[in-house]
Amino acid sequence: MKVALACPTIGQTRRGYERFMAELFQLIRADIDVTLFKGAGATQPGEVVVHHVKRTGVLARLAGRRLRYASYRLEFASFALALWPHLRRGNFDIVHIIDPPLARPLAALRRWVPRPYRLVFTDGGPAPFDATPFADLVHCLTPAAERETLAVAPPGCRVTMLPVGVDARALSAATGRATLRRQHGVSADTFVILAVTTLNRYHKRVDALIEEVASLPGKVLLWLDASAYPDGDVSLLALARARLGDRFRHTHFESGQVGELYRLADVMVSASLHESFGMALVEAMCCGLPVLAHDSAHFRWLLGGSRNLIDMQVPGALGARLAHLANDRDDLHSLASPEHMLARFGWGALKPGYCALYREFLDS
Repeated sequence: MKVALACPTIGQTRRGYERFMAELFQLIRADIDVTLFKGAGATQPGEVVVHHVKRTGVLARLAGRRLRYASYRLEFASFALALWPHLRRGNFDIVHIIDPPLARPLAALRRWVPRPYRLVFTDGGPAPFDATPFADLVHCLTPAAERETLAVAPPGCRVTMLPVGVDARALSAATGRATLRRQHGVSADTFVILAVTTLNRYHKRVDALIEEVASLPGKVLLWLDASAYPDGDVSLLALARARLGDRFRHTHFESGQVGELYRLADVMVSASLHESFGMALVEAMCCGLPVLAHDSAHFRWLLGGSRNLIDMQVPGALGARLAHLANDRDDLHSLASPEHMLARFGWGALKPGYCALYREFLDS
Protein backbone atom coordinates (compact mmCIF):
# COMPACT_ATOMS: atom_id res chain seq x y z
CA MET A 1 0.00 0.00 0.00
CA LYS A 2 1.34 3.43 -1.01
CA VAL A 3 -0.19 6.60 0.42
CA ALA A 4 0.39 10.21 -0.63
CA LEU A 5 -0.42 13.03 1.80
CA ALA A 6 -0.74 16.38 0.00
CA CYS A 7 -0.90 19.81 1.66
CA PRO A 8 0.51 22.81 -0.26
CA THR A 9 0.77 25.20 2.68
CA ILE A 10 3.01 23.00 4.83
CA GLY A 11 6.25 24.94 5.11
CA GLN A 12 4.47 28.26 4.60
CA THR A 13 2.15 28.66 7.58
CA ARG A 14 0.93 26.88 10.70
CA ARG A 15 -2.79 26.21 10.82
CA GLY A 16 -4.72 23.14 11.86
CA TYR A 17 -4.52 21.77 8.30
CA GLU A 18 -0.75 21.79 8.27
CA ARG A 19 -0.38 20.43 11.77
CA PHE A 20 -2.72 17.53 11.06
CA MET A 21 -1.06 16.42 7.83
CA ALA A 22 2.51 16.82 9.08
CA GLU A 23 1.82 14.94 12.32
CA LEU A 24 -0.14 12.21 10.52
CA PHE A 25 2.88 11.68 8.26
CA GLN A 26 5.17 11.26 11.27
CA LEU A 27 2.64 8.96 12.95
CA ILE A 28 2.19 6.38 10.19
CA ARG A 29 5.50 6.48 8.29
CA ALA A 30 6.96 3.52 10.21
CA ASP A 31 3.97 1.32 9.34
CA ILE A 32 2.88 2.51 5.88
CA ASP A 33 4.74 3.50 2.70
CA VAL A 34 3.76 7.17 2.79
CA THR A 35 5.04 10.32 1.04
CA LEU A 36 4.28 13.86 2.19
CA PHE A 37 3.93 16.40 -0.62
CA LYS A 38 4.17 19.96 0.67
CA GLY A 39 4.58 23.47 -0.68
CA ALA A 40 7.79 24.72 0.89
CA GLY A 41 10.42 24.19 3.55
CA ALA A 42 13.26 21.80 4.24
CA THR A 43 12.65 18.12 3.57
CA GLN A 44 13.38 14.90 5.37
CA PRO A 45 13.13 11.35 3.98
CA GLY A 46 9.67 10.74 2.60
CA GLU A 47 8.91 14.43 1.96
CA VAL A 48 8.75 16.22 -1.40
CA VAL A 49 8.39 19.96 -2.02
CA VAL A 50 6.03 20.64 -4.92
CA HIS A 51 6.90 23.97 -6.54
CA HIS A 52 3.78 25.94 -7.43
CA VAL A 53 2.32 29.46 -7.59
CA LYS A 54 1.96 30.64 -4.00
CA ARG A 55 -0.91 32.97 -3.23
CA THR A 56 1.39 35.52 -1.61
CA GLY A 57 3.67 35.70 -4.65
CA VAL A 58 3.73 38.45 -7.26
CA LEU A 59 2.34 36.24 -10.03
CA ALA A 60 -0.67 35.17 -7.96
CA ARG A 61 -1.47 38.76 -6.99
CA LEU A 62 -1.27 39.97 -10.59
CA ALA A 63 -3.39 37.08 -11.85
CA GLY A 64 -5.94 37.69 -9.14
CA ARG A 65 -6.38 41.30 -10.20
CA ARG A 66 -6.27 40.89 -13.96
CA LEU A 67 -8.17 37.63 -14.38
CA ARG A 68 -10.56 38.05 -11.46
CA TYR A 69 -9.44 34.63 -10.30
CA ALA A 70 -8.86 34.27 -6.58
CA SER A 71 -5.18 33.89 -5.79
CA TYR A 72 -5.80 31.05 -3.37
CA ARG A 73 -7.55 29.07 -6.11
CA LEU A 74 -4.60 29.68 -8.40
CA GLU A 75 -2.30 28.42 -5.67
CA PHE A 76 -4.16 25.14 -5.28
CA ALA A 77 -4.75 24.61 -9.00
CA SER A 78 -1.04 25.08 -9.73
CA PHE A 79 -0.13 22.76 -6.87
CA ALA A 80 -2.45 20.05 -8.21
CA LEU A 81 -0.94 20.32 -11.69
CA ALA A 82 2.61 20.24 -10.34
CA LEU A 83 1.73 17.27 -8.13
CA TRP A 84 0.31 15.22 -11.01
CA PRO A 85 3.68 14.01 -12.43
CA HIS A 86 4.64 12.78 -8.96
CA LEU A 87 1.37 10.88 -8.66
CA ARG A 88 1.74 9.46 -12.15
CA ARG A 89 5.22 8.10 -11.41
CA GLY A 90 4.46 7.02 -7.87
CA ASN A 91 1.61 4.57 -8.48
CA PHE A 92 -0.08 5.55 -5.24
CA ASP A 93 -3.05 3.59 -3.96
CA ILE A 94 -4.42 6.49 -1.91
CA VAL A 95 -4.06 10.27 -2.10
CA HIS A 96 -5.15 11.97 1.10
CA ILE A 97 -5.96 15.70 1.16
CA ILE A 98 -7.50 18.19 3.58
CA ASP A 99 -7.67 21.40 1.50
CA PRO A 100 -11.07 21.71 -0.27
CA PRO A 101 -9.69 23.39 -3.44
CA LEU A 102 -7.63 20.26 -4.18
CA ALA A 103 -10.63 17.92 -4.29
CA ARG A 104 -11.95 18.73 -7.75
CA PRO A 105 -8.63 18.87 -9.69
CA LEU A 106 -7.17 15.75 -8.06
CA ALA A 107 -10.38 13.85 -8.71
CA ALA A 108 -10.14 14.82 -12.39
CA LEU A 109 -6.40 14.19 -12.76
CA ARG A 110 -6.56 10.59 -11.58
CA ARG A 111 -8.01 9.61 -14.93
CA TRP A 112 -4.59 10.34 -16.40
CA VAL A 113 -2.44 8.12 -14.20
CA PRO A 114 -1.63 4.50 -15.11
CA ARG A 115 -3.32 3.17 -11.98
CA PRO A 116 -6.03 5.52 -10.69
CA TYR A 117 -5.67 6.28 -7.00
CA ARG A 118 -8.46 6.53 -4.49
CA LEU A 119 -9.03 9.98 -3.03
CA VAL A 120 -9.46 10.49 0.73
CA PHE A 121 -10.64 13.90 1.92
CA THR A 122 -10.45 15.02 5.55
CA ASP A 123 -13.24 17.48 6.25
CA GLY A 124 -11.38 19.72 8.67
CA GLY A 125 -12.18 23.25 7.53
CA PRO A 126 -14.14 25.98 9.30
CA ALA A 127 -16.75 26.16 6.52
CA PRO A 128 -18.87 23.23 5.30
CA PHE A 129 -17.56 21.59 2.13
CA ASP A 130 -19.28 18.74 0.33
CA ALA A 131 -16.45 16.55 -0.98
CA THR A 132 -18.69 13.57 -1.71
CA PRO A 133 -18.82 14.22 -5.51
CA PHE A 134 -15.01 13.96 -5.67
CA ALA A 135 -13.71 11.77 -2.84
CA ASP A 136 -14.01 8.01 -2.45
CA LEU A 137 -13.78 8.35 1.32
CA VAL A 138 -14.71 11.40 3.40
CA HIS A 139 -12.98 11.45 6.76
CA CYS A 140 -14.89 13.46 9.38
CA LEU A 141 -13.41 14.69 12.63
CA THR A 142 -16.57 14.74 14.77
CA PRO A 143 -19.74 12.65 15.13
CA ALA A 144 -21.88 15.62 14.05
CA ALA A 145 -19.89 16.09 10.85
CA GLU A 146 -20.16 12.36 10.13
CA ARG A 147 -23.96 12.49 10.44
CA GLU A 148 -24.19 15.51 8.15
CA THR A 149 -21.94 13.92 5.51
CA LEU A 150 -23.78 10.61 5.56
CA ALA A 151 -27.00 12.48 4.84
CA VAL A 152 -25.67 13.77 1.50
CA ALA A 153 -23.17 11.06 0.49
CA PRO A 154 -23.99 9.38 -2.83
CA PRO A 155 -23.74 5.60 -3.31
CA GLY A 156 -20.13 4.50 -3.50
CA CYS A 157 -18.76 7.26 -1.27
CA ARG A 158 -17.68 6.00 2.12
CA VAL A 159 -17.74 8.11 5.28
CA THR A 160 -15.77 7.54 8.46
CA MET A 161 -15.02 9.42 11.69
CA LEU A 162 -11.75 9.76 13.58
CA PRO A 163 -10.73 12.82 15.58
CA VAL A 164 -7.49 14.73 15.17
CA GLY A 165 -4.65 13.55 17.39
CA VAL A 166 -2.31 15.47 19.65
CA ASP A 167 1.41 14.79 20.03
CA ALA A 168 1.78 15.55 23.73
CA ARG A 169 5.53 14.84 23.68
CA ALA A 170 6.13 17.53 21.06
CA LEU A 171 4.19 20.01 23.20
CA SER A 172 5.98 19.23 26.44
CA ALA A 173 8.19 21.99 27.80
CA ALA A 174 11.37 20.95 29.59
CA THR A 175 11.49 24.35 31.27
CA GLY A 176 9.26 25.03 34.26
CA ARG A 177 6.45 27.56 34.33
CA ALA A 178 8.25 30.11 36.51
CA THR A 179 11.34 30.01 34.31
CA LEU A 180 9.28 30.30 31.13
CA ARG A 181 7.57 33.39 32.51
CA ARG A 182 10.89 34.99 33.36
CA GLN A 183 12.26 34.17 29.91
CA HIS A 184 9.27 35.81 28.24
CA GLY A 185 9.12 38.79 30.58
CA VAL A 186 5.83 37.89 32.24
CA SER A 187 5.49 38.45 35.98
CA ALA A 188 4.36 35.61 38.24
CA ASP A 189 1.19 37.48 39.28
CA THR A 190 -0.01 38.34 35.75
CA PHE A 191 -3.17 36.51 34.63
CA VAL A 192 -2.26 35.33 31.11
CA ILE A 193 -5.15 34.74 28.69
CA LEU A 194 -3.92 32.83 25.65
CA ALA A 195 -5.51 32.45 22.21
CA VAL A 196 -3.78 30.27 19.60
CA THR A 197 -5.83 31.30 16.63
CA THR A 198 -6.09 33.02 13.26
CA LEU A 199 -6.42 36.77 12.95
CA ASN A 200 -9.98 37.19 11.78
CA ARG A 201 -13.24 38.68 13.00
CA TYR A 202 -15.97 36.50 11.55
CA HIS A 203 -14.95 32.97 12.44
CA LYS A 204 -12.42 33.33 15.29
CA ARG A 205 -14.06 36.55 16.59
CA VAL A 206 -10.74 37.94 17.76
CA ASP A 207 -12.23 41.44 17.97
CA ALA A 208 -14.83 40.21 20.49
CA LEU A 209 -12.09 38.53 22.53
CA ILE A 210 -10.08 41.77 22.61
CA GLU A 211 -13.05 43.77 23.86
CA GLU A 212 -13.89 41.25 26.59
CA VAL A 213 -10.31 41.22 27.91
CA ALA A 214 -10.12 45.01 27.72
CA SER A 215 -12.97 45.15 30.27
CA LEU A 216 -10.91 43.32 32.90
CA PRO A 217 -9.12 45.22 35.66
CA GLY A 218 -5.71 44.47 37.06
CA LYS A 219 -2.66 42.62 35.79
CA VAL A 220 -3.92 40.68 32.81
CA LEU A 221 -2.19 39.90 29.53
CA LEU A 222 -3.92 38.85 26.32
CA TRP A 223 -1.42 36.79 24.35
CA LEU A 224 -2.43 36.13 20.74
CA ASP A 225 -0.31 33.54 18.97
CA ALA A 226 -1.62 33.93 15.45
CA SER A 227 -0.44 34.09 11.87
CA ALA A 228 -1.38 36.88 9.50
CA TYR A 229 -0.72 34.55 6.54
CA PRO A 230 -2.45 34.00 4.21
CA ASP A 231 -5.56 36.06 4.88
CA GLY A 232 -5.28 37.39 8.43
CA ASP A 233 -6.76 40.75 9.39
CA VAL A 234 -3.76 42.68 10.71
CA SER A 235 -6.02 45.56 11.78
CA LEU A 236 -6.89 43.39 14.77
CA LEU A 237 -3.36 43.88 16.09
CA ALA A 238 -3.83 47.65 16.02
CA LEU A 239 -7.18 47.25 17.78
CA ALA A 240 -5.61 45.12 20.50
CA ARG A 241 -2.77 47.59 21.07
CA ALA A 242 -5.21 50.51 21.21
CA ARG A 243 -7.56 48.78 23.67
CA LEU A 244 -5.01 46.94 25.81
CA GLY A 245 -1.69 48.76 25.48
CA ASP A 246 1.08 46.82 27.22
CA ARG A 247 -1.47 44.24 28.37
CA PHE A 248 -1.30 42.68 24.89
CA ARG A 249 1.30 40.54 23.15
CA HIS A 250 1.36 39.03 19.66
CA THR A 251 3.57 36.19 18.47
CA HIS A 252 3.54 33.44 15.88
CA PHE A 253 5.61 30.64 17.37
CA GLU A 254 6.83 27.61 15.49
CA SER A 255 4.78 24.50 16.22
CA GLY A 256 7.49 23.09 18.47
CA GLN A 257 7.38 26.18 20.70
CA VAL A 258 3.64 26.41 21.23
CA GLY A 259 3.89 24.07 24.19
CA GLU A 260 5.75 26.82 26.05
CA LEU A 261 2.69 29.05 25.76
CA TYR A 262 0.40 26.32 27.07
CA ARG A 263 2.69 25.95 30.10
CA LEU A 264 3.06 29.62 31.01
CA ALA A 265 -0.55 30.76 30.41
CA ASP A 266 -3.35 30.63 32.99
CA VAL A 267 -6.25 29.99 30.63
CA MET A 268 -6.86 29.60 26.91
CA VAL A 269 -9.89 31.08 25.20
CA SER A 270 -11.60 30.43 21.88
CA ALA A 271 -14.28 32.99 21.06
CA SER A 272 -15.45 31.06 17.97
CA LEU A 273 -19.09 30.04 17.84
CA HIS A 274 -18.31 26.99 15.71
CA GLU A 275 -15.30 24.89 14.75
CA SER A 276 -14.75 21.87 12.56
CA PHE A 277 -12.68 20.49 15.43
CA GLY A 278 -10.67 22.81 17.71
CA MET A 279 -7.17 21.36 17.75
CA ALA A 280 -5.59 24.15 19.81
CA LEU A 281 -8.18 23.67 22.56
CA VAL A 282 -7.44 19.95 22.73
CA GLU A 283 -3.68 20.57 22.74
CA ALA A 284 -4.03 23.04 25.61
CA MET A 285 -6.18 20.66 27.66
CA CYS A 286 -3.74 17.80 27.05
CA CYS A 287 -0.99 20.05 28.45
CA GLY A 288 -3.08 20.78 31.55
CA LEU A 289 -4.13 24.31 30.59
CA PRO A 290 -7.78 25.18 31.36
CA VAL A 291 -9.79 26.38 28.37
CA LEU A 292 -12.98 28.32 27.74
CA ALA A 293 -15.10 27.87 24.63
CA HIS A 294 -18.62 28.54 23.33
CA ASP A 295 -21.55 26.62 24.79
CA SER A 296 -22.58 24.38 21.89
CA ALA A 297 -23.09 20.69 21.24
CA HIS A 298 -19.78 20.44 19.42
CA PHE A 299 -17.68 21.94 22.20
CA ARG A 300 -19.52 19.83 24.80
CA TRP A 301 -18.45 16.73 22.88
CA LEU A 302 -14.92 18.02 22.33
CA LEU A 303 -14.24 19.04 25.92
CA GLY A 304 -16.27 16.32 27.60
CA GLY A 305 -18.93 18.42 29.30
CA SER A 306 -20.14 21.95 29.92
CA ARG A 307 -17.90 23.28 32.72
CA ASN A 308 -15.52 24.89 30.22
CA LEU A 309 -18.32 26.51 28.24
CA ILE A 310 -20.06 29.88 28.24
CA ASP A 311 -22.34 31.65 25.79
CA MET A 312 -19.83 33.69 23.77
CA GLN A 313 -22.68 35.55 22.07
CA VAL A 314 -23.68 37.32 25.29
CA PRO A 315 -21.70 40.55 25.70
CA GLY A 316 -19.78 40.56 28.96
CA ALA A 317 -20.20 36.84 29.68
CA LEU A 318 -16.61 35.96 28.81
CA GLY A 319 -15.21 38.93 30.71
CA ALA A 320 -17.20 38.03 33.82
CA ARG A 321 -16.04 34.41 33.72
CA LEU A 322 -12.41 35.43 33.25
CA ALA A 323 -12.64 37.89 36.15
CA HIS A 324 -14.04 35.13 38.37
CA LEU A 325 -11.35 32.61 37.38
CA ALA A 326 -8.57 35.15 37.91
CA ASN A 327 -9.69 35.38 41.56
CA ASP A 328 -10.59 31.72 42.11
CA ARG A 329 -7.61 29.64 41.07
CA ASP A 330 -9.07 26.44 42.53
CA ASP A 331 -12.06 26.73 40.19
CA LEU A 332 -9.71 27.58 37.33
CA HIS A 333 -7.50 24.53 37.86
CA SER A 334 -10.52 22.24 38.13
CA LEU A 335 -11.28 22.98 34.46
CA ALA A 336 -8.19 21.08 33.26
CA SER A 337 -8.35 17.31 32.63
CA PRO A 338 -5.18 16.27 30.74
CA GLU A 339 -5.40 12.52 31.39
CA HIS A 340 -8.96 12.30 30.10
CA MET A 341 -8.13 14.33 26.98
CA LEU A 342 -4.98 12.33 26.18
CA ALA A 343 -6.95 9.09 26.42
CA ARG A 344 -9.37 10.43 23.80
CA PHE A 345 -7.11 12.46 21.52
CA GLY A 346 -3.48 11.38 21.99
CA TRP A 347 -1.92 10.25 18.72
CA GLY A 348 -0.80 7.05 20.45
CA ALA A 349 -4.41 6.13 21.13
CA LEU A 350 -5.54 7.06 17.61
CA LYS A 351 -2.72 5.54 15.53
CA PRO A 352 -4.32 2.08 15.10
CA GLY A 353 -7.49 3.72 13.81
CA TYR A 354 -5.66 5.74 11.14
CA CYS A 355 -3.66 2.77 9.91
CA ALA A 356 -6.84 0.69 9.78
CA LEU A 357 -8.63 3.49 7.92
CA TYR A 358 -6.31 3.07 4.92
CA ARG A 359 -6.08 -0.71 5.00
CA GLU A 360 -9.81 -1.35 5.39
CA PHE A 361 -10.59 1.23 2.71
CA LEU A 362 -8.39 -0.56 0.16
CA ASP A 363 -9.78 -3.95 1.12
CA SER A 364 -13.39 -2.82 0.65
